[in-house]
Amino acid sequence: MNYLAWPAAMLLAAMLGGCSGNPVAPTDALTFTFDFRRGPQGFVAGFADYPPGNADIYELTSDHRALPPPLAPEPALFISGVNRSDDLFMFFKGPVEGLLPGATYDVTVSVEIATDVPAGCVGVGGAPGESVWVKAGATAVEPVPVRDGAYLRMNIDVGNQSAGGSEGVVLGDVANSRRCEQPREWERKSFEGRPVPAPVSVPTSGRAWLLFGVDSGFEARTGIHFMRAEAVFVPL
Repeated sequence: MNYLAWPAAMLLAAMLGGCSGNPVAPTDALTFTFDFRRGPQGFVAGFADYPPGNADIYELTSDHRALPPPLAPEPALFISGVNRSDDLFMFFKGPVEGLLPGATYDVTVSVEIATDVPAGCVGVGGAPGESVWVKAGATAVEPVPVRDGAYLRMNIDVGNQSAGGSEGVVLGDVANSRRCEQPREWERKSFEGRPVPAPVSVPTSGRAWLLFGVDSGFEARTGIHFMRAEAVFVPL
């Protein structure tokens, strides 16, 4: 990688945020890779589509912890909650630095998770695997839950449950390769990159935001590790 060709802000982004590539002109695509074995890398958790006045019964949890056996005991981001509302959205968000201010990008996103949820199970409100959808997205504004009546809702459009939105796409679900009659076991699961429908217009800060998480229709506990995330920004 030719770091000498980078402006200082882009070099800092590469060191802190996992950016890869060699952007020597505004027409170059930029690939940002975040390997959470190296730490949270600026990503923080959030929760939406639930009433904050009753947050205690949702048992919302997030941290950076070691992966469970039989996976290697390396760390990853972890998020968990009990879906009392039949519509809980749990996510991580983090800044993507070093983009060209004023430029507009098409963005493709992908993630890798660890999941112990088998396929083909029946659950309350939906299947614990096939009714919990992995989503990812990119936006020019910081994704935050905002108050909407008694509930918290996202300030960006990530869609609802199995449907994506203009700023978030469905990558798949959390079911792994095992069947429901088999003992549960943690496995890695990777998702191919998918384009975010709405292009991202970068503000003067040169910063955009990447988010990824799970949108649940399963009315019980879901706990997922996020091991890796990637976003490819292609200038228009």
